[in-house]
Formats: sequence, structure tokens, C-alpha cells
Amino acid sequence: MSITWRAVVAGLEAATAMCALLNLAYFLHRVISVDSPTRRAAALVLALLSLGTLAESIAVMASLETTGHAPPFAPAAWVVARTISLAGTGFISALILKAIGDRK
Repeated sequence: MSITWRAVVAGLEAATAMCALLNLAYFLHRVISVDSPTRRAAALVLALLSLGTLAESIAVMASLETTGHAPPFAPAAWVVARTISLAGTGFISALILKAIGDRK
């Protein structure tokens, strides 16, 4: 994989990991809050999804560091797939930041 593709993939993964970390922290806070049991259960599910996204991004960045490859796809297909993941994670982060801002 060329340096340019590696940089693009690393940037996408770093942004995805940061959004996933924010989402994970927020949802874990909601799990221990005084919300209803149903909302706490939903927050737990979303926290697990965020943890999975975070772990996946870290694994891809580690793979780039150790092997120089982002398996299992060709670079362009990988970037498209991971951009979709970043978009979903980023939109959740935007909703969280809006919810936090609305409380103040």
C-alpha cells in the first residue's frame, strides 16, 4: 500500500477511533445514570457497538503499522467502507455533542 493510501486509511481510522471513544464514554455514563432500565439497556448496547468500532479501528491502525496493509480489501474499497463507518460514528458523536450542549 502506498504512503498516500496508508495516510488516508490511518487518518480515517484515527478519526473513527476518536468518535468511538467519545461515544463509548457517553453511553457508559448513561448506563450508570438514573435513566429507566430500558434506556440503560439501550445505552449498554450502544456502548458495546462503540467499543467494537474502537477496537476495529485500533486493529486496523496496528495492522498498518506492522504490515503496511489494511486487510482484507484493496485500498480504494477499504477507504469507502471505512468512510461509511466513520460517517455513522461521527453522526452519533454529533448527536451526543448536541445533547450535551442542549443540557447547558
